Amino acid sequence: MQKIEIFLKEILGKKLVILGVGSIIRGDDGVGPYLCEKLSELNNESFLSINGDLVPENFTQDIRKFKPENVIIVDAAFMGKSIGEVEIIRVNEIKGISFSSHSMPLSVLGKYLAQEIGAMVYILGIQAGRIDFGSEISQTVKESADEIFEIIKKEIN
Repeated sequence: MQKIEIFLKEILGKKLVILGVGSIIRGDDGVGPYLCEKLSELNNESFLSINGDLVPENFTQDIRKFKPENVIIVDAAFMGKSIGEVEIIRVNEIKGISFSSHSMPLSVLGKYLAQEIGAMVYILGIQAGRIDFGSEISQTVKESADEIFEIIKKEIN
């Protein structure tokens, strides 16, 4: 998590949008919305957290209006790592990683945002364990999201 902490400390000095993607009724797939709901209490003129749920493309206008320098899309991922492990990936470097199913692939959304807004776009993947319909976020994944929240909260405050 130290690598992520260093990255977040650097990026939080610039105007930033964090967009959570996923479904809270599918276990670990809900980690993006879970984190962004917590982060929304920190919204200010240089930080915006959006729960994009299963249709993050519906929030591109809000992101465009905010004019961020950086966008981080948070989603459950299957990266072959330990459950709860976090990885930050530049949107144009996504290879061999599967993200939870959404109406639009994150790589397409990320490239669109980068082109339309001129922002650097990253995907913060959190290794999922279970995404069964009707299950809750696993404790390990929730703890990773809570740790990210604490890092961001500390830097913003």
